[in-house]
Amino acid sequence: MRKVYIFGPIFLFGEDYLPIYKKLNQLCAKYFDEVIGTYPDFWESKESPKEFYGRTYETITKCDLFIAEVSSPSHGVGMELQMAQEHNIPVWALVKSGIDFSKSTMVLGLPVLKEIISYTNTEDLIEKLDQKLNSLK
Repeated sequence: MRKVYIFGPIFLFGEDYLPIYKKLNQLCAKYFDEVIGTYPDFWESKESPKEFYGRTYETITKCDLFIAEVSSPSHGVGMELQMAQEHNIPVWALVKSGIDFSKSTMVLGLPVLKEIISYTNTEDLIEKLDQKLNSLK
C-alpha cells in the first residue's frame, strides 16, 4: 500500500492553511492508497505530547513520500523531516514564491530531499504537484 504524509504549519503568512492541505490531500488521494496529513485535523487528540510524538513517528516512518510545506520555519516540520531522513523516506518541499529558501541550509542539505516545488498560489501549487505526482506513474 502506498502512503503519503502531507504536513506543514497550520497558520502560514497569517492565513489558515487547513483548506490548502485539504486540497492537497484530495489531490494525493488520486495517486496514493492512503493520505495522512494536517487535514483532516491530525491534531485533534487527547494524547499526551509523548503519545502524540510516538504516533507521529510511527505514521511518518511507514510512508512512501513526505510532502512538507517549508515556507516558514517550524520546529515540528523540522523534526518530521529528520524522521523521514532516518528512514530514507523521500521528501518533497513546498515553498511559496518570494520566500528566500536559499538560507534553509539544513533542509536543502537533507539527503532525502528529492523535489522543491515553488508555487505562487493554491491553484499553482495544485497544478504543479499534480504534474509531479502524475510523472511518477
